[in-house]
Amino acid sequence: MNKDAIIVGGGVIGCSIALKLAEAGLKVAVIERGRVGCEASRAAAGMLAAQSEATGVGPFFDLCLRSRAMYREFAAHLKDASGIDVEYKDEGMLVVVLEGEDVKESTRWASWQAEAGFPLERLSGSAIGDLEPGVTESATGAIFIPDDHQVENRRLMDALEVAIKRAGVELMEGKEVTRLLLDRRRIAGVACGSEHFNAGTVVVAAGSWSSALLEPLGLNVEVIPARGQMIAVGGRPCPIKRVLHSSKVYVVPRRDGRILIGATIEYAGFQKSVTVNGIHSLLGAATEVVPILKNFEMIESWAGLRPDTADHLPIIGPTGVENLFLATGHFRSGILLAPITAQLVAEGILSGSVPDELKPFGVERFRRGTSADTDPKVN
Repeated sequence: MNKDAIIVGGGVIGCSIALKLAEAGLKVAVIERGRVGCEASRAAAGMLAAQSEATGVGPFFDLCLRSRAMYREFAAHLKDASGIDVEYKDEGMLVVVLEGEDVKESTRWASWQAEAGFPLERLSGSAIGDLEPGVTESATGAIFIPDDHQVENRRLMDALEVAIKRAGVELMEGKEVTRLLLDRRRIAGVACGSEHFNAGTVVVAAGSWSSALLEPLGLNVEVIPARGQMIAVGGRPCPIKRVLHSSKVYVVPRRDGRILIGATIEYAGFQKSVTVNGIHSLLGAATEVVPILKNFEMIESWAGLRPDTADHLPIIGPTGVENLFLATGHFRSGILLAPITAQLVAEGILSGSVPDELKPFGVERFRRGTSADTDPKVN
């Protein structure tokens, strides 16, 4: 096999990049160690929470906003390319402050966003019920963010899989890339055990499994798995219309009647187990926000491994090895950042120059000991 580009990793980031490159006319392959989208991408909740999860201004916040603005068109393009509706929902998100929490401290992030002109609305405790009657009456306040939306991430991955195949991408599942092949300091392809696959460009988008491929090249890039446990419950009628956030949990309604509850952040290595303590804490936090969920049926529980980094920010861009690119470490924002990551990585590959928007997220920041954001999103 000889390709213009090989993407290592078939998650939302890798598949989005593959689609962009294939639509630009390149011969592309995606190599995935398991099933396409089988790790963090399908385990996510699909929130496009650029504002509600931000804690400060900076390049990362700007990147999130730009990607969020692309999503309606991205979703429509995927439907055209695959025939699958990714269930883009634009009802907005509601960040709820519960009894006993300091409203001013809990919503400090809303003040700088309001001052900067970003749309949001402060609600008193008594006004929350008009927007979301299912929220506990003990809530003391809330922030409504009309532009933070959601997609059904499992359908998103289904759509991407169909779209990349229709675009001519060769998808190789159940193959693990064990080594990156170099010709001096230039990438030459990848190895899957004894099999070698040649490529002019390689993009490592292997999520939590990225570091093992980079260490032999002397790239000191640590991508750490951060386990997130989640639950789906069901019942009729659905008590909420939009995504709800509290300081402890998020609750996400789906069109099929399921309600997702998530998610923990645990550094437990590559253990994807669902634990009694994790489920207990999520259920307790969710029923505190929406009390009627106590009567709902447990449908499913699962865990995924988000790729985290030392500063909780993604690593996107060239590596110093010619034609080797990284697109990993997206932590809790992989679904949100898929469109912009694909666009900018494809631009860098096709033009041969690094887009300015990617420069804060390069590997060199770890060598110089600086962060790409003054106040990174870690909550």
